[in-house]
Order: sequence, then C-alpha cells, then structure tokens
Amino acid sequence: MRKFCFALILLSLLQTLNAQTIEIDTVEISKPIEIDTSNSEITFGKIFLITSAVIGIPFTTGLVLLSLSPPSYVLIQKDENFYHGFGFETSIGFGDSTRFRFSDYRFIFQFSLIKNFKSRFLLGLNKDVALKRFGQAGIFGVGTSMGFFFWTNFKNFSASGIEISLWLGNAMNVPYILLFPQHHLFIKFRSGVELWSGKKVNEINIGFSSSITLKK
Repeated sequence: MRKFCFALILLSLLQTLNAQTIEIDTVEISKPIEIDTSNSEITFGKIFLITSAVIGIPFTTGLVLLSLSPPSYVLIQKDENFYHGFGFETSIGFGDSTRFRFSDYRFIFQFSLIKNFKSRFLLGLNKDVALKRFGQAGIFGVGTSMGFFFWTNFKNFSASGIEISLWLGNAMNVPYILLFPQHHLFIKFRSGVELWSGKKVNEINIGFSSSITLKK
C-alpha cells in the first residue's frame, strides 16, 4: 500500500513538472520578436550624404563634360548674311614627351547648333605653335594654329577651307580636374567655299577648346 501511494505521488510530481515545461515553452514561443530600429533612424549626416550625392554627382559630371568639350560662339557669313550659334569642341593632339606638353598637331571635332544650318559637324587638322610658355613649369602658353577644315550639316550645306587662330591655354596634365586636358581660349578665323555652289563662306569662332594631347 505504501509503495502504491509513493508511486502515485511520484507520478503526480512528474505530471506537474511536465505541465510547467510546456507552459514555459509556450510563453517563449509566443513572445513577440523585438527589432532594434535605432540604427535605421534618419540622421542629419545621412541626409547630408544623400543630398551631396544627388547634387554632387550630376554637377561633377557636368564639369567633366564641359572640361572635355567646352563651348564657343560661332558667327558665319554667307551670301552677305550672318548666322550665329554655339559650338562644342574637343580634339586629340600629339606633342613632345614632357609631362606638361602642348600639342604640335591636333585633330579637331566640333558639334555646333547654328541658326538656319541646325546641327553642324566639323572636322579639322591643325598645326600648333606655342610662341611663349609661362607660369610654374611652363604650364601656360600663348600660340597660333593653322590648318584645314571640313564641315557639313548632312542636308544641304557642306564647306571646306583653311583656318587660323590665336590662343591662350594650359598644357596637358595640369593636376586639376578642369585643367587636366590641354585647353585653348581662342579666336579663330575660317575661310572656305561651299562644295556644291562654290560660294565663299567666312566664319569667326571665339571660345574654348580642349585637347587630349598624347606623346608622339
């Protein structure tokens, strides 16, 4: 009889412990998961970084494009009429082997928007002469250029002829983003003939040009 009572007491204790274990597991499972959102808060620093990226990336891209293909003003005379517009000019040059070098020859590419001609594409070949260099390590200079050009609007007008210019510029490889390519601030005169009619065409071009000047 005693053994039977002891067995009942032991069985009751085991059932009680088992029930408490199930209850604890249920509480732990049903406990809501807490997510720490303290690191997801929008701070002034994050706002500043995002704003800098949104403004800075397009601004820097624009500066690079202007540095590689800067603008100029174009004025064309044909049949005693004048037409004006704006051009964007870049070129590939070849110079000596020094770090800060000016081009001896340049292949010129210019895209222009001109009244009555609309889009104009120009190709040129120039011989450059640096008359004087100045500044630290001779990174600036003045000079002249002379060469040939051909341009067309791919519709009803094409012309070719000679061009001559005076320029003030910086050498290649100056370590500033806007001066890294070689640049010219120039005034240029072009004189040629229309290919189909033989009529004379004159042009004045004032502005900036860039050049990626390689070693010969």
